[in-house]
Amino acid sequence: MKKFKFELEDILSLRKFEQEQTQIELGKAVAEEQAIQDKLNMIAMQHSDIVKNTSGSVDFSVIANRQNYISFLNKQRDYLLEELARAKLITEAKREIFQKALQKTRALSKLKDKQFELYKVQEGIEEDNLVDDIVTANASRQ
Repeated sequence: MKKFKFELEDILSLRKFEQEQTQIELGKAVAEEQAIQDKLNMIAMQHSDIVKNTSGSVDFSVIANRQNYISFLNKQRDYLLEELARAKLITEAKREIFQKALQKTRALSKLKDKQFELYKVQEGIEEDNLVDDIVTANASRQ
């Protein structure tokens, strides 16, 4: 019996490789987005801490330093929000590329599965014919 061979196996392997690569790129983009979000959360915590630690202070230098630090945190926050918006756009683009790669791989995998099922049916028929020929040959010899 002949072995099953999918004619597009090389292309399927290439598509799977491309899918894995796009998945890695998507993962990197999501990780970058999460890192920016973590920095934003840290800034929010620092803002909350500085306000809580300096509230009720009447010392002018403490109040001035707090305002300067809050201004600095606000600038950082604004910058990170812009970076987050860019990162989200990149993530979405990478997600779309991954989805397309996934669709291509699935299409070829389905084709391979259908061809394998057809192969099994044909092999079953050939096996049945071979058994019938053997039985017929044995019956005619007797």
